[in-house]
Order: sequence, then C-alpha cells, then structure tokens
Amino acid sequence: MAKNPENSNNVSEKFQYRIKQIIDEQEFDKKDFPKFVDVSPAVIIRATKYGIIPSLKSLIKIADKVNVSLSYLLGETDNNEFYKSEHPTSFHIRLEELTIERGEKYSTISNKMPFAYNSIYEWKRTGCLPSLEYLNALADYFKVPIDYLLGRTDDRTMINK
Repeated sequence: MAKNPENSNNVSEKFQYRIKQIIDEQEFDKKDFPKFVDVSPAVIIRATKYGIIPSLKSLIKIADKVNVSLSYLLGETDNNEFYKSEHPTSFHIRLEELTIERGEKYSTISNKMPFAYNSIYEWKRTGCLPSLEYLNALADYFKVPIDYLLGRTDDRTMINK
C-alpha cells in the first residue's frame, strides 16, 4: 500500500447518484438541502454536479442529518439501515478501544496501514480525523464499519462496503 493518498480519487458517480437520490427522497429543493445538513451550498453543488466527495466532517454532517451510514451515503451499499448510537463516542476513543481489544500498539497497526507511522499519534494529539481513505483502511483492519470506528453507531455488524 502506498503511504500517500496522491492517487486517491475523490470523485464518485455512486456518491453523486446517492446524494441526488437522498435530496429527491427528502423532497428538498437543492437550495434548502445545504442549510438542512449544515454544509456550504458549494459542497452540495460539487457533489450533485460533479460527484466530488466532500471532507469527512461534511460527510458526517450529511449522514447524521439524513440518518444513514457513510457507506450508504457514499453509494458503497444499498442497505440504508442505520442504528445511531445512543451514546456516540469519538473516533479517537473508539480507535483506542479497538486497539486495546486487539492487544496491539499503534505502531504495529501503523506499519500495516497506508499512512505514516506517526499518523495515529498526530490524529490523537490534534483531535483531527483521518482521510476517508485512511479511515477505510483502519475499518478494514479492525473488521468494523467506518461508522462504528467514528463512534456514530455501536453496531459492528453493519455492512461496510
């Protein structure tokens, strides 16, 4: 695996189709939807017109407001069942729990990932979230859905892809 997301593609026809579908199903005017999901209108325009996947924070806002998994929102699954956590937690806490559960160190995990060795420490120190590509790699490694890893759900069995 490459250590840089240089070749990562943040344009998706599946995402473009799904965001349009959600807007239609929610019966929103494209002008009202950005306000409802609390993202910039430009984010929704780029998503619906070009299929550009926004930042992880924007994706989470959209998914939270329409109560769907990130995998569904991104068009990776057609299963729209989503069970929001009654006690949401953070990515950082969930990552620590999974690491302890597995009995591994961050350094061991990082060596098996497409990101730099110290990335996990930096995410914890700064309170930042990883890119979607790195989040998917971690979710695959721990065999959990990305929404579980983000602390949005407590359901480990939801289909990730």
